[in-house]
Amino acid sequence: MKPALKLVLFMAALSAAQPSFASPDKPSGFSLNEFRIVYPAAQKKGITWSMTNNTGRAYLMQSWIRPVDFATGLPAAEIDNKAPGDAIPMMVTPPLQRIDSGEPLQLRIRLTGMTLPQDRESVFYLSVKGIPSVPGRASQTGGQLVLAVVNNMKLFYRPAGLPEAGVKSAAKQLRFSLQNEVLVVDNPTPFYLNFSQLTVGGKPLAADELRRLVPPKGQQRYPVSAGMRGAVEWQLVDEDSQVTPLQRQTL
Repeated sequence: MKPALKLVLFMAALSAAQPSFASPDKPSGFSLNEFRIVYPAAQKKGITWSMTNNTGRAYLMQSWIRPVDFATGLPAAEIDNKAPGDAIPMMVTPPLQRIDSGEPLQLRIRLTGMTLPQDRESVFYLSVKGIPSVPGRASQTGGQLVLAVVNNMKLFYRPAGLPEAGVKSAAKQLRFSLQNEVLVVDNPTPFYLNFSQLTVGGKPLAADELRRLVPPKGQQRYPVSAGMRGAVEWQLVDEDSQVTPLQRQTL
């Protein structure tokens, strides 16, 4: 009889909007210091981001910067034959590190070239993949198949000179219009904006649609159901992963 093959799951699933690591309030897995990362241009030597391994085993952590797929709001797919982070003027170190149970992982994110726009934000994902160590007893039970899952945190590069109030102020400046069955959102601010919730006539738009960011000094278009009319109400996710006050506009 063939020995049983055990399946070890590192985390629940791929998460782009919010990582599947444990929160700092319940440090039973991995606790993070930030779910959304803002990199101010004033930090000439880069910024740091950290997490702590509160599990009972060691992990090998791989970290890199990847672009956003603006059609979905999710991380862009990796390109064959290209190393993670190619063509992105940022780097993260260390790219690979083992952390034992109870140990922290501290990453440094640094700008490597001045090619990003200086009148608006740029956005990327910081991807962190953890591969759990396999217990020694695996050899006695026929081995284990270990699955590693990548978790993704939005990373915003914020040039100097942008309004200090940030997303909180930008939430009030959005303007909405209906074009047939499409809700058009105009964003005159220099910030990428991420809706926490968006309703038309009291009916919420689908969560997967709201993954798509509203670009700075640009537009985003969201499909709406036929007959969705009335006031638009919205809240954004701010720099601290908090929800902004409710805003309302009559179409």
